[in-house]
Amino acid sequence: LLVGQEETADATPLQMDPRQRVFQQFLTEKGLYEERFVAVGQFSTESGYQMMEQLIQALGDDLPTAFFMASDAIAVGALRSLQEHQIAVPDRVSLISFNDTSIAKYVFPALSTVTVYTEEMGKQAIQLLRQTFQGAQPSVPCMVKLATKLTIRDSSR
Repeated sequence: LLVGQEETADATPLQMDPRQRVFQQFLTEKGLYEERFVAVGQFSTESGYQMMEQLIQALGDDLPTAFFMASDAIAVGALRSLQEHQIAVPDRVSLISFNDTSIAKYVFPALSTVTVYTEEMGKQAIQLLRQTFQGAQPSVPCMVKLATKLTIRDSSR
C-alpha cells in the first residue's frame, strides 16, 4: 500500500486516510497485513516514486506481487520507479490506484484504478446547496454515498 498523508498548513498530520484504514482492517482480518509493505508519503508523483524506491531498497526480491495506491499521482511515480528497476508491471508487480484521473489511461502500462465519479459528486453537492438556500433542508441530516467502480487496465492481472 502506498498512501498519502494530508497535513494542515502548519504541517500537522490529519486523520488516517480512510482508504488506508479500510485496507489495513481488511487485510488484518484475513491475517495478511504486513506493515513492511506499507509506505506513507504525500499525494504526489514524486512521493510515489520515493516511496516505491524505499520499498524496493528495503524489500528487494521480497517485494509484494501487487500494490494498491491511494491516488493515480502516487501510482505514476511508483510505476516510474518500478520501470527504472526493470521490475515488470504487471508480470512481477500489479498496480491498482484510486481516482481514475485522465493520466491513468495514458501511462504505460495503463493503470487499473478505482473510478470515482467526481462529476456526480459535484452535482449532488450543488443539489444539496440549492435545497439549503431554498429553505428545503431535510429535518434530519443526510449523507450521500456514491458508488465507485474498479476499472481494470494493463497494470494488473
